[in-house]
Amino acid sequence: MLLDVDVRGWRCLVVGAGPVGSRRALRLVRNGAEVHVVAPDATDDVVAAAAAGSLRWSARPFEVTDASGCRLVVVASGDDSVDEFAAAAAEPGALVNRAGAARRGDLRFPAVAVDDGVVVTVATPAQVPALSSWLARRIAVALDALVGLDSEQRRVLADLLAEVRAEVPGGSGASGVDWRSGLDRSMLDPVLLDLIRAGRRAEAKERLQACLSSS
Repeated sequence: MLLDVDVRGWRCLVVGAGPVGSRRALRLVRNGAEVHVVAPDATDDVVAAAAAGSLRWSARPFEVTDASGCRLVVVASGDDSVDEFAAAAAEPGALVNRAGAARRGDLRFPAVAVDDGVVVTVATPAQVPALSSWLARRIAVALDALVGLDSEQRRVLADLLAEVRAEVPGGSGASGVDWRSGLDRSMLDPVLLDLIRAGRRAEAKERLQACLSSS
């Protein structure tokens, strides 16, 4: 199963805070999970997230009681014996993600190509991490030219869309706004894209509203 379930409010344990464990812990945090990282050492990102209160980090080896009450256990310590011990400690019904052995886990994390207001992930049916990662890198390189906006500009567009959607009575239903064709029109509108590139946010929002209302 891919990480496409709603994990908001889930208690999640991540064993290991190297590059892989760190990425997965922070991704769970962004998806609204309650994350506890257990590892003697951690990346700067995990340390910063713990300092900000986004997750909890226990700077020590894994203990069986750490898995108590967790709906997801991610084992990414890099030590097979530790990973097996932690996976075995997961409670009945809990999902286990094995960073080093995706086929043996209940849930896997797609490779992230882009995460900048929109998220583009890549997963291969054969569960070959190297292929997923390679494709993700290729997509990331090509996306700026495909969309016509760089990473920061795409984030601005996503923020503007969220603002406009929140201001429309009834969201995408009672308002009568066709969001799919409206977004197509917006992304093909050179004036809107130029305004975003120029940092003219207020004017870009007005243009976006016009594109959506005429859809």
